[in-house]
Amino acid sequence: MEKSGIIKIAVIGAESTGKSELCEVLAKYYNTVWVPEYAREYFNDSDIYNYTLQDLVTIAKKQIENENIFLKKANKFLFCDTTLITLKIWAELEFNQTPEFILENVSKVKYDHYFLMTNEVPWMQDVQRQNKFSRNMIFNMNKVELEKLKAPYNVINGLNDERSNNAIKLIDKLF
Repeated sequence: MEKSGIIKIAVIGAESTGKSELCEVLAKYYNTVWVPEYAREYFNDSDIYNYTLQDLVTIAKKQIENENIFLKKANKFLFCDTTLITLKIWAELEFNQTPEFILENVSKVKYDHYFLMTNEVPWMQDVQRQNKFSRNMIFNMNKVELEKLKAPYNVINGLNDERSNNAIKLIDKLF
């Protein structure tokens, strides 16, 4: 747990698995705030089809900065929509390398628990989703990264309310 006493829970997984929706539901349920995935904001003004490793570093730095800002506004819990694990996987898949900043910080930015989202939520098209890689492969890559970090995590499955209810039960049991 952070020195602030706030419990940080990271929500990770492949694209279009309900990470943002779950963070929003959990923040509302626990009367707190959540940290949106900064990459979505970044690519509102940048070309998602033409980016560099440096863009991923910029996104990583802003994601960390936003977590620190929201941490001060949080009430008991802070739900984080994505982490540097996502950016590490993204860099590996797109560029076959990971920027040093991301490698150095993926284990330094601490979370009390991770939720790894399963893929049964149907993929939904939007202007920022490319669906270039198998969601099952990305699920497995996330799991490998969590295990490398020896991070505490649970897999979150189900659809709609079942998914959020599963997460709430786990939070109430763990914390």
